[in-house]
Amino acid sequence: MKNVSTSLKSVFATLAVAVLVALSATPSFANNEKKSNKSNRVPVEVKYVGSDKESPVLEVSLDNVTGEAITVQLREMDGTVLYSVTSSEKKITRKFRIDNFSVEPVKLKVVVAGKGKPQIDTFEINRQRVEVENIVIAKL
Repeated sequence: MKNVSTSLKSVFATLAVAVLVALSATPSFANNEKKSNKSNRVPVEVKYVGSDKESPVLEVSLDNVTGEAITVQLREMDGTVLYSVTSSEKKITRKFRIDNFSVEPVKLKVVVAGKGKPQIDTFEINRQRVEVENIVIAKL
């Protein structure tokens, strides 16, 4: 009886290993949808670089891989254009001081327009104040 159960366990173990090997050998396609037009997107990066007179200073940079003339606009959410430039530079970098003296967050749109449909990226600027007081005690 013990030999039968031991050989039955080994058969099941061998069968389980064979099934696992067979399943791992078959290709699985996790993303089988068609590729969208994401390759035409220009990566836009917005960084906080400091403050000037209590206003945040941001750096907007993007890579114009194709070198074509593109228009870059910085807009408020209501559509008011704060800044606009048309350039064919490979690396476009601009710094902006955002006059925001309230504690409310500011939302801005960066619009990149080339030959195709304009690309719109939305960013939110939140202000958080943290006060740190370091007290150091030294033995004399």
